[in-house]
Amino acid sequence: MLALNSAYVLVLEVINGSNFVVPSHRMPAGLYGSVSTAYGQWNTAIGTVMADSSVPWNESLVIQGRPLKFPQWLMPIFPSTSKAVHLEIRASFETIMFGRGELVGIVETTLEELLMHGKQFEVPLSAVKTRAPSLLLRAQRIKLPGPHAACGIQHSEVDVTTDAAHEAYALYRQSNHRNDLDIALERFQTVLDQCPPGHPHRAAALSNISHAILYGFTKGVGTDIDYVIFLFRSALELRPPGNPDHLLSIFDLCKALHQRHLHLQKGADLREVVKLYLYLLPLCAEGSYLQLCVIEKCNALPRNPSDESISLRRTVLDLCRKHPQHHARSLNRLAGDLYARFEPSGDIDDINEAVHLSCEALALCPSDGERSFFLSVLSYTLKLRFHHLRYADDIHECISLNREALVLRPVGHPAREKTFNNLAKALKARYDQYGDITDLEEAMRLSRAAHDLRSGISGEHVDLRRDQSTPEYEDGQRQPLIEAPTSDHQIQRRARNVVIFGPSGSGKSSVINAIAQRHIAEVSNDATGCTSHCQGHKIELYGESFVLFDTVGLGEGTAGTVPAAKAEKDLKSLLRELTSPKSDGLDLLVYCVGSGKDSGRISGLVRNYRLVYSTICQKKVPIVVVVTGLERYEPDMESWWSANEKQFTDSGMHFRGHACVATLDGDSDILESRSSLHITESCKSLRKLILNNSRVGA
Repeated sequence: MLALNSAYVLVLEVINGSNFVVPSHRMPAGLYGSVSTAYGQWNTAIGTVMADSSVPWNESLVIQGRPLKFPQWLMPIFPSTSKAVHLEIRASFETIMFGRGELVGIVETTLEELLMHGKQFEVPLSAVKTRAPSLLLRAQRIKLPGPHAACGIQHSEVDVTTDAAHEAYALYRQSNHRNDLDIALERFQTVLDQCPPGHPHRAAALSNISHAILYGFTKGVGTDIDYVIFLFRSALELRPPGNPDHLLSIFDLCKALHQRHLHLQKGADLREVVKLYLYLLPLCAEGSYLQLCVIEKCNALPRNPSDESISLRRTVLDLCRKHPQHHARSLNRLAGDLYARFEPSGDIDDINEAVHLSCEALALCPSDGERSFFLSVLSYTLKLRFHHLRYADDIHECISLNREALVLRPVGHPAREKTFNNLAKALKARYDQYGDITDLEEAMRLSRAAHDLRSGISGEHVDLRRDQSTPEYEDGQRQPLIEAPTSDHQIQRRARNVVIFGPSGSGKSSVINAIAQRHIAEVSNDATGCTSHCQGHKIELYGESFVLFDTVGLGEGTAGTVPAAKAEKDLKSLLRELTSPKSDGLDLLVYCVGSGKDSGRISGLVRNYRLVYSTICQKKVPIVVVVTGLERYEPDMESWWSANEKQFTDSGMHFRGHACVATLDGDSDILESRSSLHITESCKSLRKLILNNSRVGA
């Protein structure tokens, strides 16, 4: 240390830095600035890196040296070596520094140049990586009473070896030369040997060598990923909760476990990663680079139908609302987990939410670059829902999205072949369902075009002006050509089974008559209802066969046409019969409710909804609601739903679709009633509701 008497000193305020990149791409505990002159060295504190790659230091360094005893105008007479200032930004991988860390950027300047700025000024750094970082500084010359000590920072032998290892490792990350990695590993091992159990820097030494071995593993150098994970676990044990580097060690362990899962497909590794990230995310500083990197790593995890993974996706999504660049992808990742869970469980809520999330993601994505990817994801989700639930609108929209994606993937685009296949499959699915031969013909042309692209044939068999793609998650599998069916006629499908249920007097039988447009079910004006047993009515809608099941009214008590207990028992029996493996299946639930607002009504509606949809059908059958008794509702029937929908959703009742209708009573003449505008609208709404929301029988 050099003692100085009363002297002028340079006060260098390091305000912040921006655009930083750590050359090794390793997650740092933070960055710090180091200022060196001929008279000493001064370091800032380790600053947290923010999500935008900036560091807010807001720290003043008092830099002392003999030339500063003189007025600024005399400074040019001193040798340049006396005035030289060397400023570095370095990454530290632990909160309590071990060595100098990794070099990020450098500034070579002089005391004179620093003092010529009267206010804040920005200094560019010579970057180790291609991105150019910069510092925002302020310098001023002040006189302090002496004596003062110039700062000198001493480095031990193990610090020097650690620095040399970091330099070799950073060089290997850039060069991929095996010799650089060998040097780094040798030096990191030397440091670890010099930090035995109990040494204050043992956790840092374990972490340093683990990173080097892990990166080598990803490049095919070495195969002992289990040893890497053992080292990271050992470091984490030395950094328990409360340790300033605890979160960093968890992040490191997660990366290693994810790598082992990618190579060995160990389900236990993925489960542990999900649990660790669920623990880590809420503890990350808001807006920090660590938080952003954890979000990115979570979004890189594979699809996982577990409840823990879906919970993690929801946590990430909540955080990503503040990171627009990751918001759309986080929506898609949650959608992916939901439809992965839907496939084995059949829970309609999952696939419906997946479609909603994919729609939201597409709306957020820009119109360039990645839009075709988001189109593909949404179209895939819609096609999946169509495969299971047979909603007509889904396959139509899927095809439209695929056409748009194909436009964004012109000749020469690497995903064009996949897009041809996706569109061909969607068209073939629509042909299989509805039998339009033009869909099959186009699907065959597209399939041939995809085959030609794969085979290297320059010409494409079709030139569609609008197109799209769904992601093929089994990459690398070649798609077979779509061929014409062996029969000229569409396969005859079974009738769709639709169960209509609801409270007594809610108009279930009248709804059936309105759908059929003739009297096939007995109706009554009595609020207690008239249906005494479950009965099926076969009808035709637009060439499709349906069986509409009229059921006994719920909630009549003991004095009604059918006691409440027996009504529930009969309904349960019907639903279980239709949903059993031996049955043709159940394709739609229609919940009829009256438009009245008597007290206690909503609790009864919720009970019926939960009994039928949630308990008996386990949310595996689509459900719609029909609101009856709106013959005189003003200004129009649909406005009733706008005014009352929130009451349903707030009570946990969610529906695939709805219809607000006026229905026939027992004394009405059907032809006269159809002349009424409300009745005509109701018939159309009900028929459309049934056709578009019921699953199609095989």
